[in-house]
Amino acid sequence: MRKIVLILLATLAILTISRFNLHRQTAQPTRQPFADVTNIDPSNLANLPPVSEAIEFFQSRIKRNPQDGVSYILLGELYLRQARETGDVASYQRAETALKQSLNLLPDYAPARASLAAVFYAQHNFVDALELAQLVYLNNPWISQALATAGDAHLALGNYPEAEKAYQELLQKSPTPAVLARLAHLAELRGDPEEALQLMQSAARQAMNSGGSRESLAWYWLRLGDLTFNMGQIDEAERYYETALKIFDNYYLGLAGLGKVRAAQGEYQAAIDLYQRATAIIPQPDLLASLGDLFTVIGQEEKAKLQYETVEYIGMLVEINQQVYNRQLANYYADRDMRLEEALRLALSELEYRKDIYGYDAAAWAYYKNGMFDQAQQSMELAMELGTRDAKLYYHAGMIARALGRSAEAQRLLSEALAINPHFDLLQARQARVALNQLATFAR
Repeated sequence: MRKIVLILLATLAILTISRFNLHRQTAQPTRQPFADVTNIDPSNLANLPPVSEAIEFFQSRIKRNPQDGVSYILLGELYLRQARETGDVASYQRAETALKQSLNLLPDYAPARASLAAVFYAQHNFVDALELAQLVYLNNPWISQALATAGDAHLALGNYPEAEKAYQELLQKSPTPAVLARLAHLAELRGDPEEALQLMQSAARQAMNSGGSRESLAWYWLRLGDLTFNMGQIDEAERYYETALKIFDNYYLGLAGLGKVRAAQGEYQAAIDLYQRATAIIPQPDLLASLGDLFTVIGQEEKAKLQYETVEYIGMLVEINQQVYNRQLANYYADRDMRLEEALRLALSELEYRKDIYGYDAAAWAYYKNGMFDQAQQSMELAMELGTRDAKLYYHAGMIARALGRSAEAQRLLSEALAINPHFDLLQARQARVALNQLATFAR
């Protein structure tokens, strides 16, 4: 009985912290030394009951009382946490089902509607997420979670001014870690990785004082690892990913991040081991593709082929996978000169409603691989319009310029891609160097 009570109390505490985290008062962000945000003692963090135990607890409560709307709400939010921890998109569907059932029982409970909007967003149902989040916030301006989801949906759809407006409104309410992380991502997209890093470092430090699950805390260090890796700072990225794994053991995104670092360091077997651990937790297409690339590099073609075949199988297994992974599949096909018409179809179908810079980039790359260079250039210009310092964007732009006969521009763009991050992709970075060398040879 005592264990059950502890599970209930811990679950309520986690969900209360996550729901009202945006209202906490914190200090304004200031840049701190790098070591400050990697010197973490995980023994000081709370050991909360595993999410699976909490889910079982609320499932049993609902079984005893199917009219328990509150338990459905908590179950839905626990499924959302489970999805974040494991990467299993089916848990998002379970969260949606539970929250909709809670609203059947408690139709006027606005926080449940805000949580449902967040689930729509997580499933890449951005239009419905935006509509519902805006409606909830309009009628309940105290629910900052709804405003945050609206901002996130705007960002995903490419509505960058609207996203910034929402984030600035959140910042005025309180500069919490969640808000600072959102502003960091916006700064990264707008071509200011140093500001993004400063904001994320501040967010990570403050998150340790805000509480929450280990996964929710580890995510801040994961983002720091992603930022520094994309800036070509491989050693710093390594420390951030290792910190994320200290906070949340076997964090599949942390394992993949550290695998990416090991690959950049030329430690291919160590990278393979890390990616295999990550894909054993959740076989996401991008992780399987990276694992296949590593096997390709070390000459194990049959193992690489197995990973590549699994990418396609997972991506097309069920409708929700197609919805979440279609952009990954489009880039996967284009990178490997496979099913190029399908790559273009996937990229353009998503671009119909999601006009963000990476949507335009996926379309540009698919156009390029299909020999449609003028259309590729038009899409690439839209992908580059924010000035995002992403090596892969510069690489794609350089290859398109090369195909159009703009040799000087291609050299500049490819050189910039490798200057930003010479390890931006295990295979594509090699292609960038080959193309750049050929351009330099022809220019002599």
